[in-house]
Amino acid sequence: MINIKPIIGIVGRLYCGESNIICVEEVRLAVTKFGGIPLLILPIEKDGLSCEKNYSEEEIKDLEMVLSLCEGFILPGGDNWYRLDEVVIDYAIKWNKPLLAICLGMQALSKVLSGDERIGYDNTIKNNTSINHLEPNKTYVHSVIIDKNSKLYNIIGEQELWVNSRHSYHVPLINNNLVNARSSDGLIEGVELKDRKFIIGVQWHPESLIDTDDPSRKIFSKFISSSQKFH
Repeated sequence: MINIKPIIGIVGRLYCGESNIICVEEVRLAVTKFGGIPLLILPIEKDGLSCEKNYSEEEIKDLEMVLSLCEGFILPGGDNWYRLDEVVIDYAIKWNKPLLAICLGMQALSKVLSGDERIGYDNTIKNNTSINHLEPNKTYVHSVIIDKNSKLYNIIGEQELWVNSRHSYHVPLINNNLVNARSSDGLIEGVELKDRKFIIGVQWHPESLIDTDDPSRKIFSKFISSSQKFH
């Protein structure tokens, strides 16, 4: 039996004040570290960067030609998501392909899983709790409690862990069956789709912790192994 390295599609991000769509470097490095081949996924037309953009059937077919090359997908963090993110999520769910959604990517995933159109990059709820969730320069910011009945718990094997935190906004209340983790101040820190192989979102950034943090390594290791094909 030959282990084939999986191609992992990473959605590109355009950050505020920047003119180029980029691949988040820590995410790319995490994919290669755990045995995947990164592939940058980009919008296919000039004005495709809005989460309110509606693709035509032809545009979706064009995107799906690219997505069909991938065995798994990552939606990284960023300043705002695109309609492209939602197309990738729909495709991953339809074909049961692993998807890891990080920070902003988790917020996009929450919108699709919940069907709540109010969840958007500009109308999620501004963080205003006892914890400061926007501390990009700290390795660990707060603890997260994992639901023991979740796929995330089965992967990590711990009910409580410490995470970094870099988000200004958070997901409002959604169906509890989708939530797999919360911070101690009650904010949603993880979501998942239980009837799929690996459709998981986390609000923190495990890609920044893989050199020192065992739970972060377990998340990426399981994601890549779930994406692998054997011949």
